[in-house]
Amino acid sequence: MKVQPAVQAETKKMALGVGVLTVLMIAVFLVIRQFDYTVLLGAALGFAAAVGNFFLMALTVQKVTGDMPVLPKREEEAEETADEEKEQPLSDEAKQAGKQMQLSFLLRMLMLGGVAALAVTAPIFHPWASLLPMLFPRIVIALRSLTENKQKEA
Repeated sequence: MKVQPAVQAETKKMALGVGVLTVLMIAVFLVIRQFDYTVLLGAALGFAAAVGNFFLMALTVQKVTGDMPVLPKREEEAEETADEEKEQPLSDEAKQAGKQMQLSFLLRMLMLGGVAALAVTAPIFHPWASLLPMLFPRIVIALRSLTENKQKEA
């Protein structure tokens, strides 16, 4: 399967954001005089897990949406009745896509759990430096949505 340009672009943006936050986290370890090689190794592990998780999720979305049939555009009608807006049952393709997304989520969470267990048990990784970067994608997404909303308003 070829990775679509949109997946590549979004993964690069995520990697940049997580990378910036990881560098800031390392700087905090320096400031509080808790920095050593385990912080660097932990940060690298957490960064790889966070960006890898995002990339795998994006690949799953690409695959699932690539398998879905393209729906014809709905014509806008001036007066739509309530009967016309009733929910249609999900197609078999949509049900299968949902199952694939759920399986992907489960496997990715198991992967992150394994990384977290490794980070906490292996002495070469600083636990906090490993675990915190796995939260950074949420922060990056929130910051990007704030900046995109402000750009739309301007």
